[in-house]
Amino acid sequence: MRTLKSQQFAIEQSTDHVLEFLSEPKNYGLLLPKEKASDFQYTTTQFSFKAAGQVHLALEKQASLNHMLHFRGLPSNPFAFDLFVHLEQTEKQTTGYIEIQAELNMMLQVLIEKPLQKLLGEMAENLGQHFAQNR
Repeated sequence: MRTLKSQQFAIEQSTDHVLEFLSEPKNYGLLLPKEKASDFQYTTTQFSFKAAGQVHLALEKQASLNHMLHFRGLPSNPFAFDLFVHLEQTEKQTTGYIEIQAELNMMLQVLIEKPLQKLLGEMAENLGQHFAQNR
């Protein structure tokens, strides 16, 4: 199992407000980098997109527990993975990070580890920017 994490983000909103936003699969379209993700689609429980114009990834919402969101990759994905968003309330803001836990063989790890890491970083950055612009 390979674990990749974004940088820490800080948002001047309550954790409940951020959690509510992230609980909606449609909002992940706002977090994905537009130049690296296309064909974004969503339902009330799932979202999918094409990463880097090549790999189609689909996720389904699982539990939301103790300020942590969990999306499981669907079996149609080219590799098994889970996406987690960890949130923590501090005095006047919400901090957290985005994490992927993936089952990657050595070849896949060499090919997609850096792009996945970059994707997580851009999603965390876009999340912070979204809330900064929509106060």
